[in-house]
Amino acid sequence: MVVLPLLTAACATTSGDLRTGCERGSTYACSQWGSDLLAQGEKQQAENAFARSCEGGTIEDCITQGQLMLERGELDGAEAPLTKGYEYESEQATWALAELYQTRRQPGDAERAQLMLWEAPAIDKPDREFIFWYRPSPTGGETTYALAYSFQPMSFWARRMTLGLHFAGNDLGANELNASIGYQYFLTPDVVPYGTLLLGGAFQQHSVNVGAEAGVKWCLGPFGHLNVGAGISVGSPLHASIGIGINSLPIELLLLLAGH
Repeated sequence: MVVLPLLTAACATTSGDLRTGCERGSTYACSQWGSDLLAQGEKQQAENAFARSCEGGTIEDCITQGQLMLERGELDGAEAPLTKGYEYESEQATWALAELYQTRRQPGDAERAQLMLWEAPAIDKPDREFIFWYRPSPTGGETTYALAYSFQPMSFWARRMTLGLHFAGNDLGANELNASIGYQYFLTPDVVPYGTLLLGGAFQQHSVNVGAEAGVKWCLGPFGHLNVGAGISVGSPLHASIGIGINSLPIELLLLLAGH
């Protein structure tokens, strides 16, 4: 069989080229070489390659380096690369740091671990969300819709609190415009129940609008989320809603959509 020796030689050549490139300072070569070594079970050499890639600015490799160091008990050494991942808002790095602090137990580590556990489910979520809701009528009456633009930076209780603008309407035009304040609970990093209070104006009723909504979001990574909910307000009688959220859509587009 000639094929197997040829494949082995090709792999060895590729690995050798990556090693040479890494030693010459190529961050890409270090990253690829580290992945190859890890696949071969050469964890210590892979860790060294990922360390070089991390120094070159590849955050994902910083996280992998830190996890490998954590795995072999090098807690102090693992802290720096994992912290780089945490500062880049990586959920994976944040959970790993929590594990590190829980294991190391130096002064202050218990508090650091609690902070990491608190922030981890929310850390990779967006600072802003644009949300559209479709509100089917359960009685066959008028169908309405709603738009919202929500702000939820990490400084707001690790994204648990939200502030925003909320607009609802129907085929006749604008129905209500509100300021909103809400709280969301990270049941898991992907399943997030929420509740929102609304205060603004109900245009068709010519009155102040007061209302509330509650629901559940299913997060879709860096893209957005899906949600279902229910609510009631002066401008919108009791209703159910089906929604889709998009991460970090510019507020100018929301105002343009609301204007139409």
